[in-house]
Amino acid sequence: MASVLSLASVEIGDIELFVPSPPCLVVNTFYVDGEAESSVVYVWQDAETGELKSELVYMQPVPFETALAWAEENAPARNIERIHARHAAKAEPKPKRKAAAKRRAAPKRKAAPKKVAAKRKIAPKKAVAKRKTAPKKKAAKKAPARKAARKAARKAPAKRRVARKAKR
Repeated sequence: MASVLSLASVEIGDIELFVPSPPCLVVNTFYVDGEAESSVVYVWQDAETGELKSELVYMQPVPFETALAWAEENAPARNIERIHARHAAKAEPKPKRKAAAKRRAAPKRKAAPKKVAAKRKIAPKKAVAKRKTAPKKKAAKKAPARKAARKAARKAPAKRRVARKAKR
């Protein structure tokens, strides 16, 4: 009777390497779209070259147990003592996020009743009138004095020129 050993492998990037003990059968089961796909490969070492060789001897859409039973039945016919087995876990759909489900399922809250703003009291007309008229500026009375000062500043250089010419 052949002994069943788990398949020990090393992954290097996308490549998966394993070293079987030839001669042996390798049972591999994986899932495609939720359905099992099983294969059995016969691995042996060439006596003349020492090269490892393999041959696909069984491939069916059956569960792991069926493929392993087939390998155990056919192992004595090839003088095989070891069966390496690899059974990939069945891919389960990712669970939906609970937080998103809660957000969608949560009942909508009713809006709080709108508060009606209290009407403002209308101020007496006298108070309103006082607010609208701006107080007169004292600077407005001084505007003519400023204008005169500006004119004098403009005329000053002309007066200086006239004084200079007179001195010559």
